[in-house]
Amino acid sequence: MSTTTSPSKIVVNAYGQSADGVAPNFKLLVDGQEVGTASAATTSSKAYSFTADLAANTAHSIQVVYDNDTATAASRDLYVQSIEVNGHTLKPTDAVYERHDDAAPVPTQAGQEAMWWDGALTFSTPASYYAAAPAAAPAAGTAQNTIVVNASGSTAGGEGARFTVLVDGKEIGKAIADSTDPKEFKFTADLAQGAAHSVQVKYENDTVIDGADRNLYVHSISVDGKTVAATDDAVSVQREADGADLGATSNLYWNATLTAKLDAGNFDGSTGDAGGDTGGTDGGNSGGGNSGGGSSGGTTGGSTGGSTGNGSTLSVKVSDVTVADPGMVESQSSGTINGFLSTKGNQIVDESGNNVRLTGVNWFGGEGYNYVPAGLWADSYQGHIDSMKGLGFNVIRLTWADDMFESEAVTNGIDYSKNPDLVGLTRLQVYDKVIDYAGKVGMKVILDHHRNDGGAGTNEHGLWYTDKNPESKVIENWQMLAKHYAGNDTVIGADLHNEPSVSATWGGDPATDWASAAERIGNAIQSVNKDWLMIVEGTEWSSTLAGVKDRPIEFDVPNKLVYSPHAYGQSVFNFSWLQDANFPNNLPAQYDGMWGYIYKNNIAPVLIGEFGGHLTSSAEQTWANAFVDYLNGDWDLDGKSDLPAGQQGMSWTYWAWTPESHDVGGLLKDDYKTIDMNKINIIKSGLASGTGTGSSGTVAGTDEAVFTVQLANAVTTATTIDYATEDGTAKAGSDYAATSGSLTFQPGETTKTVTVQIHGDNAGNEGTENFLLNLTHGDTSIGSAMGYITDLAA
Repeated sequence: MSTTTSPSKIVVNAYGQSADGVAPNFKLLVDGQEVGTASAATTSSKAYSFTADLAANTAHSIQVVYDNDTATAASRDLYVQSIEVNGHTLKPTDAVYERHDDAAPVPTQAGQEAMWWDGALTFSTPASYYAAAPAAAPAAGTAQNTIVVNASGSTAGGEGARFTVLVDGKEIGKAIADSTDPKEFKFTADLAQGAAHSVQVKYENDTVIDGADRNLYVHSISVDGKTVAATDDAVSVQREADGADLGATSNLYWNATLTAKLDAGNFDGSTGDAGGDTGGTDGGNSGGGNSGGGSSGGTTGGSTGGSTGNGSTLSVKVSDVTVADPGMVESQSSGTINGFLSTKGNQIVDESGNNVRLTGVNWFGGEGYNYVPAGLWADSYQGHIDSMKGLGFNVIRLTWADDMFESEAVTNGIDYSKNPDLVGLTRLQVYDKVIDYAGKVGMKVILDHHRNDGGAGTNEHGLWYTDKNPESKVIENWQMLAKHYAGNDTVIGADLHNEPSVSATWGGDPATDWASAAERIGNAIQSVNKDWLMIVEGTEWSSTLAGVKDRPIEFDVPNKLVYSPHAYGQSVFNFSWLQDANFPNNLPAQYDGMWGYIYKNNIAPVLIGEFGGHLTSSAEQTWANAFVDYLNGDWDLDGKSDLPAGQQGMSWTYWAWTPESHDVGGLLKDDYKTIDMNKINIIKSGLASGTGTGSSGTVAGTDEAVFTVQLANAVTTATTIDYATEDGTAKAGSDYAATSGSLTFQPGETTKTVTVQIHGDNAGNEGTENFLLNLTHGDTSIGSAMGYITDLAA
């Protein structure tokens, strides 16, 4: 085994929602090989720790695979908040989410915290996470000894016999014996010379699975070529379970420790005639090892070869490598919303021309009385945004009121121990921090003029101005914000005013004509910032936009208009359409007449600025499920999408993130931390799964096969080894990138790597493919190893 392989610690921070008394189960895989499994049985986050022996200075693919999703009376879901790899933390948004459910419209999508379906979060981790500890210079009176354990093993459950090697009780390495053919596993240790030492091999994972008995067989131990057989009198085996002394034996049928007590003569710095350090084969057949494939990370298989150059023997070892087919992943143009947005018919499009769907959440608080987003006393703003992003939202509707800018005083409602970077900031500066972080994690922001005078809910008299804050003040504040965030493509829209109601009209008296006022406000914004979407709500608390039929909105800058109705269920009011005898099948016609016709007739995009409810009654759950289906494009609620090919459904922002609204509550419960999974389970089917369309939304994923090339002994003069890939069942250009070049070892150097890029596909039925990496020195072949690409579906 390569001495550059060392244990890595991987921690999965997760929680779960159980169903039928069963918690969500997940597996941790590294480079396609299972490391361990766990059940997330708690609703609060817990750290699940795993260890894996991984090649150092090598990139690795880490997957959290959720495998027992179900939905009965409750939905079983897994929530992965982060993973830690040797102290490096990655968020789920750093991963790719590959859905394994049959109904997945986009099997591979951006990573998110909520795993609502069977699938895998795949994290591509760089080689720098696995840096090998630098070799320390031997202490005085010591020398570096090479210790070789010759062993074989039988597998069970697809895993070989795992063992740890210790010298004088100090661990020097780990390995897995997964072949019945004996192999030499090499380790190094700086040991005092001329003194006796004890070498121990500790077998750790004995089990019987489906009738297969996993065992370890240690045949011999060598120190610098001096070999002691396992049956030698100097060797003994002690069973772990009962401490029984089994004597000298090579057969470890139980978890046990084999101890070889070696006298001082084994550590005198001289070299014996055994140990297999030069020439021959090591861990596989020349030409790539056993045809069944090497293990992940290149720890087994491959070959060792020798050649003569400058009168000396060059002994080289190169190990096989296995990587999983990286498949197809969302391209940047489909997995992210690129730049500012515009409109094209009833679609919102980004700067790359992709149709995008905004599906997000309202985060209120800025409308009063604290004038900053709510809940900052319970969590950091980063924590709130990470949770939103992890649940799959891609946009935040942020509320504000004109009174927000009345004073420069530091706001209330913030726990500064949780938000230390907000100390001393003005209200607008707090918004700057929130918006900046939202942009960093890939979320967009819509600014919502929620009220004029600070307070809760809509303006009491239902217009877009008050005596204290007239329309001129509204325009002044909007233009200030438009200039302030100009060029910042995190902020993509202005919701001109929230819920004109009571006395607001669509046309008619100029004092109440919201349609004309919306044009004045929108054109004033566009005079200083032409990038934003202009979002126009309807009248009657924005429940209707029927007036658009006869009096559409027109702005100076075209292709920026989005209409935005609001819709609520029984928690807010038992509207007549919710009491209809044909409920819920009457809903499509009801919403068509109020605002759905705008989208269906290709007049403009529609973004539902608010919808929600407590969603605890069966009637309101029926409404919400039907409403989400309608937004998704199922316009007759027959279970099938009626959207034309390539189009996205209507956009929306759920009301609300925090629970201040007594009539609907929030996605967060009253502690401002716990997510209301009942609500999430109802709305999650409406989340945007990607913003690209068709096959153009995916590209071939890539991964790296990293081969480790080792010299048995350091060279005394600069030595060059050439390498080149060769097709096997895998083909250069389609499955991997043809690679060739040379490695130059300077005096003292013994290890270098060769990286081959792997190309993904979704063929799914190719089985394991392979290619060769061949090494030559001059005109002499000195070794080769096999690269295995395992099937994506395997």
